Amino acid sequence: MNKALAIRMQAIVYLMYVVQGFALIILAQTMSALTTIWHTDLAGATAVVSAIGLGKLIAYPFLGELADRWQRKTLLLLAILAYGLFFICVPISTHIWQGLILTNFAGIANAMLDAVAYPMLLLLHHGRSSGNVLIKAMISLGEGILPIIIINLNHYQLWFGWVFWVAAVILAVALVVLLDTNMPDATVVVTERVTRAPRWQWDIVQVTFLTYGFTAMWLMIHFTQWVTRYFQLVRGFSASNAHLLMTCYSVGSLLGVGIVFVLTGRRLIPEKWLLVMLNCVALMSLLFLLIVKTNAVVLVGLATGLFGMSAAGGALQLGVAQLIAHNPGFNGRATGWYFFAGSFAVLLMPIITGQFATQHLAQVMQSLLVVSVINVILVGTHAMRVVDRNRTEIGEK
Repeated sequence: MNKALAIRMQAIVYLMYVVQGFALIILAQTMSALTTIWHTDLAGATAVVSAIGLGKLIAYPFLGELADRWQRKTLLLLAILAYGLFFICVPISTHIWQGLILTNFAGIANAMLDAVAYPMLLLLHHGRSSGNVLIKAMISLGEGILPIIIINLNHYQLWFGWVFWVAAVILAVALVVLLDTNMPDATVVVTERVTRAPRWQWDIVQVTFLTYGFTAMWLMIHFTQWVTRYFQLVRGFSASNAHLLMTCYSVGSLLGVGIVFVLTGRRLIPEKWLLVMLNCVALMSLLFLLIVKTNAVVLVGLATGLFGMSAAGGALQLGVAQLIAHNPGFNGRATGWYFFAGSFAVLLMPIITGQFATQHLAQVMQSLLVVSVINVILVGTHAMRVVDRNRTEIGEK
């Protein structure tokens, strides 16, 4: 594959992940306007957010393996069309059922994109995960740009729907590049040499990381869903400062991606221990944000950035790498099941938290501490299990 084609393929994928960054938080960040046009309340609007997870649940079980059989270009084209329908139509929708249908399309588009992007970038980077880590950087870029656009729309009293249509314009650029790119057919990429016939097996490692796929996604989506409203309504921040916390989170996640990219690329720290470190830092930053009662914007912004760096700076990608390493002959299937578990979190989190957020927003945010502790236990026990297994193998030799 020539270098120019590889660059074009990556440009398409990364542009679409910027748009995915928009999709992850755009409903939460425009919730007040959406409750008005849909004639519903906060609980109703958060139920619509959960439909993204429903769309993923529908799509992930089969798209992981389908991506190895269909043309990548076809799946990417379908993903662009599905995302385009979501971003163009949501701001002009008038009923909550329309929002539910359109948000399902966003979830399906997300699943299509993941199914193509992870194995394709693995191929383009010769089996290294550096390209996959950069996916998170593009998502964080989208999450960082979106609040700035909303702040400016609010400042100039412009229609909220323009932020949706900015995403549609980015999709149009990706579509133009895609239509002019002749992508090779999908191939099965195996990152490690498999010396015997591969067999998918359910064991403690599978269960650990499918659970982690759920809880790690819950942690990120839960935080981004409610952090703005929490600091504005409970902690008394201004609307602008509360929205800027999301930008601090996104900047932190970008910094985390850079750190993880360097550490994994140079193999400075074993990935299993890096995953433990990231989850411990996420827990400590959450303790500061939710337990220490300070309204100093700078300190809160720094802690939010630290949380973004640790929880959203590549921890999810490191988790799926551990699962794939356990069964290297099933890259697509492992990726599909891992993000299938994460899509349950996207589906359930808004429904569960939305029922309590109106009256108990502080407690809803504090429940994040429980999720963060679970993450530390999951990745910590896995790392210790690997160490014990290695010691046993060395002793047998």
